[in-house]
Amino acid sequence: MGLSSDVIERLPHVEGILNYLAPMAGKPMNLAYDPPPGVPRSSGIPEPHRMTIYDARPVAGRLSLDGEGLAVVEHRSSVKDFYDEDELRRVYYPEAERLVAEVTGAAGCWCSTTRSAVVSWVASIGRRERLASRLPASTTTTP
Repeated sequence: MGLSSDVIERLPHVEGILNYLAPMAGKPMNLAYDPPPGVPRSSGIPEPHRMTIYDARPVAGRLSLDGEGLAVVEHRSSVKDFYDEDELRRVYYPEAERLVAEVTGAAGCWCSTTRSAVVSWVASIGRRERLASRLPASTTTTP
C-alpha cells in the first residue's frame, strides 16, 4: 500500500538543503586521513538542493522497505556521550550495525569517517532486489 501524494503533502515538514555530490567523471573519493600537501582530502563537490523534508512518524506504521523503499524504526541508543569517540566506536557503531541488519536482514557496514556517520548496506532478502539509494552527502535544515 503506497501513500498518496495528498497524504504526504499534509505531513509536518521543513525546508532544507541536501548536499548531493555533483556529477563527476571518476569515482568519488574521501580520505579518512590527512593527505600530503597539495592532495585534496575529497574529490567530491557538493551540489546543494532545496528540498521539503517530511516527518514520516505520523505514517510510520504504513511504510515498509518492500512497499515504499523506506521504513521508520524507533531505537534508543545506550550511548551516554555522543562526543566520546571511544564510546561511539565501542557502543554506537556495533549497535547501529545490528539494528540495520535486524531491520533489513542485511550485512551492515558502518562508515565512521565523520562524526555524523552514515550507514550503508546492501540487502537481498527473499524476493527483495538489491537496495541502492543516492544518500545525501550532508544535511542542513533551515527554519
